[in-house]
Amino acid sequence: MIYDLLLAGPPVPPTSLAEALAEAVRTEGVDVDVADRDGDQSQRDWTAPVLCGYIRLRGDLSLELDVYVEDAMVNEAPAEPELARRLAMALGVPVLYPAGEVLPSAYWLATSSGESVRARLYASDDEPPVHTIDAVESPVAQLPHVRVSDLPEIAREEHGKG
Repeated sequence: MIYDLLLAGPPVPPTSLAEALAEAVRTEGVDVDVADRDGDQSQRDWTAPVLCGYIRLRGDLSLELDVYVEDAMVNEAPAEPELARRLAMALGVPVLYPAGEVLPSAYWLATSSGESVRARLYASDDEPPVHTIDAVESPVAQLPHVRVSDLPEIAREEHGKG
């Protein structure tokens, strides 16, 4: 199973991320390899059943994660929303995952309390880009600076599918 996740808030050390991933995937006692995708790849444990590559980000987001979980390692691999929720709770930071809609700015945000709220995310044209969580539909304790607002474009998109 492959997951694409974004971490908000302060950066998380790789060892903490590895521990949280093992807890979130519920694969105690198995190897979890976590490494910077821009770093030296020769030291990676490519045989680990849980692989995570990360890229450091700027702005409201700290890390972009590409997580691969070998299907044979878990009885039932969690869906992306569930893994995001478990990871947010284990790390204590919000975790965003794509909403799966046509809108590139539409995301779900899993909070450290286990809730999920809609979020709007923008990336600047800078190189590297600065990521801004523009708005969330409900308050998120770890993101007090983010505006709470209805996200009408998401409602329109959902209504159009209905």
